[in-house]
Amino acid sequence: MKYLRAVLMAMSGLSNQPYRQAGAQDSAVVSGLGIALDESTKRNIAQALWLTQYDEKAIPETLLSKIKSEKNSNAAFAQRFRERLEGMMKRPLSFVPSRKDRYRFLLEHSQSLSPSQFYSRVHYLGPESVIGYEPVPADPQFSFPATDAPQWSNQVGWHFFVGNLVDTSGRNYGVQLMFWQYALLPPAFAAERGLSEIENQAVEIHFAIGDESSGIHYCANTVIVAGTTGLIDFSPVPYTYSVGRNSIRSTDASGSMFPLRLQARGCDLGKESGGEIEIDISLKDLKGYFLQGENGSWPSVDGVGTLYYSASSLGLAADTPSSLRIGGRKIDLVGGSMWYDHQWGTGFMPKGAPRHAVMRAVQNITQPTPGGWDWFMFQFPVDERIGLEREVALTISALHTIENKAFYRQKGETPLGLMTTPFIGKYIDPDNRSIDVKGIMKVDEWMKSTSSPNPALYPPTGYWYPKRYSFEVEGELPDALRRFWGKPIIDGEQTGFFATGLQYSEGGTVVFDENGKELGRGFAEHTDYADTSEIVLSLAGLPVNTDTLKYLDQPKVSLPMKVCSWLYAALHKKELNRILAEAKGL
Repeated sequence: MKYLRAVLMAMSGLSNQPYRQAGAQDSAVVSGLGIALDESTKRNIAQALWLTQYDEKAIPETLLSKIKSEKNSNAAFAQRFRERLEGMMKRPLSFVPSRKDRYRFLLEHSQSLSPSQFYSRVHYLGPESVIGYEPVPADPQFSFPATDAPQWSNQVGWHFFVGNLVDTSGRNYGVQLMFWQYALLPPAFAAERGLSEIENQAVEIHFAIGDESSGIHYCANTVIVAGTTGLIDFSPVPYTYSVGRNSIRSTDASGSMFPLRLQARGCDLGKESGGEIEIDISLKDLKGYFLQGENGSWPSVDGVGTLYYSASSLGLAADTPSSLRIGGRKIDLVGGSMWYDHQWGTGFMPKGAPRHAVMRAVQNITQPTPGGWDWFMFQFPVDERIGLEREVALTISALHTIENKAFYRQKGETPLGLMTTPFIGKYIDPDNRSIDVKGIMKVDEWMKSTSSPNPALYPPTGYWYPKRYSFEVEGELPDALRRFWGKPIIDGEQTGFFATGLQYSEGGTVVFDENGKELGRGFAEHTDYADTSEIVLSLAGLPVNTDTLKYLDQPKVSLPMKVCSWLYAALHKKELNRILAEAKGL
């Protein structure tokens, strides 16, 4: 999952039973050697280890000692969070509206914090929170296989696998697996408090399977664990990135990421009949990587932004069986294709401040744009009818616009009308050349989000999401791919949640030509269509009321600050032009 809106800015206990459910406010603790753990932390640890419930007897002693260590205590997380807030209050940035009232409120409610509550509170931090993280370079250098590693010094990053796979009977399944990583503290700040790079991380697991034949989308309850648990691990040779028993593991001993094996297990707690799902998939990279944005910058503006590359064609490894499981049904896979994204950066969540004062000043006098996006990847197989002799692919991104605000965060009984929006993207030709494209996307059918993978934590929202979308594409690509339309493989919602409470839609899609003949398959992603402020507050361990909801809003820029910002920008126009000239991927 993607794109920074910023021009200016050996485990044991394997079981096939569903995980035990617990509510958002469940705060009971267990005692024993070391610290007491809250129920939220225990639940996430159990799910990461594929246990039906938290059981210390099923956890190896070396791992249990880290889980029960003082570093992993709620008191230690609260202390680190308070010190972080106090540090930001002491060192405000110029041309950034003050959030001192917000920070004082958070200090009053930070006597004990679970790792997930600490992580949820990143939404309350201001643009100054980027200070101390690795800035995004204007001229990035990619060196593989090293660049495939998690970038621990940046604020956020993710490894993302999605695609459509086929079983022995020709049935299709949409599969999503993402490790979303967040550095809770600036690296030097964390090191001063005795935390290693990995101990400073929180990693979410996003895992889902869409079963086209049954029309059911299974979205596993989101798992979030802190590095202080010892559950996050990475080794470059052979490439191994694991969160508990879930892993991205290379089968090549040289250090290359591919070929690799994806293993994950989770449970959709919103399914009454039980929704445990699992994958064991071996993939090979058929075409190689390509750089997204402008030479990998998406974007890079004055130290803020993301770096981003993809592999557009991953096939099943012929020499290793691949399978998935839905409930008690094991499904052998024989075909299909997946996609890999690796993206990371600083200033993405929350929106970060540029390094230079003039850029921050310009932000104060520029109309803010909505957050969110619609992202797609499409894979087109060999098709003589339309002249495709080898597989090609297309990726599209439509960032939300001011003009379309009436379509975002909408609920009610009446579906929305026609939404038209521009997009940009890349066409990946048979020789793996990535070619810039642009065009227009139209959404003319909508679906409402009425379910949840964990209703106790994430109540259903009732917001509308795109259901049918058509594209008109301009660029150097085959004529048959200039006009087409698509829809989800599941005739219903495919929504999930971040552990912070933000909702998104993510699932397999199928695309057709204007005559209704299938052209290919892909994945669609839609973000920031739902207002989940109350869920965010609850997961952060804060009271939910009208007074606290205001702390999620961006503070307004005062008239004096706007005037000062305008004058400063005018006086430093030359510096501003230089920074913008160096920016990439706008």
